[in-house]
Amino acid sequence: MALPNLQLAFPERLQRLIPAARRGLAFGIPALDAALPSGVPRGQITALNAPLGSGGTTLLLALAATTLAADEGVAIVDAERSLAPQAAAHLAALGPFWVIRPRTDENAWWCADVLLRTGAFGLVIVDRSPAPPHRIAVRLQRLAHDKDTALVVRVTQTARRQVGSGSQLPAFGAAVALTVEPSVSSPGFVPALAGWGGVWPAPRTLRVTTLKGGAPRAAEVVVGSPLPDRLRPHWAVRDRRAPQRADRRPQRKSRK
Repeated sequence: MALPNLQLAFPERLQRLIPAARRGLAFGIPALDAALPSGVPRGQITALNAPLGSGGTTLLLALAATTLAADEGVAIVDAERSLAPQAAAHLAALGPFWVIRPRTDENAWWCADVLLRTGAFGLVIVDRSPAPPHRIAVRLQRLAHDKDTALVVRVTQTARRQVGSGSQLPAFGAAVALTVEPSVSSPGFVPALAGWGGVWPAPRTLRVTTLKGGAPRAAEVVVGSPLPDRLRPHWAVRDRRAPQRADRRPQRKSRK
């Protein structure tokens, strides 16, 4: 009995039937993209260790710009409510760009949870917030995986002391860690002072160290940010933002 002519399915043919994984997000900076060839991973948490004045905000805005140019939405949770509007205003013309300013930094993770559940954003950034508890980090990582969204977390100075430096991955489960610091070959850099942002009179060179499970890789990145990236009121000036104005609203006298 003759067997029918069967075509063997070779592994390379089967591979064509499997949808290819989408590449991660790029910064649009050649030196940094070369150090992170797979890009900022989707469905994972990326930790950014960048103190004030180091250029971290500039890198985040560059990542947001390339993501918007690729026709994907971007949302930034400004946990400290200190992002200067003039530093990110140009992104609104590139695509769906949202900035969320929670009342307190503890609410930043709730905002990130809601944004991830929508599935409307290719990139969600939580800027300068305390490190998330383990149970919250696990839930956010699952949401990012389900929605195929890149979640970038920039923690505060206190949180960096808890999770450690860029020599090891942070304790809250980040798949990639980026550490930003001024390069020693970049003269003229004015570091951040207490209550101030960094001063950038001209393009400067940053040293960005990437860690993704193996040996750290460093790259020299040239960036420039002529505008102030932070709103830092003087310590003696009362904060007059909307939530506190509502608290000071005079009460109406009840009629007897």
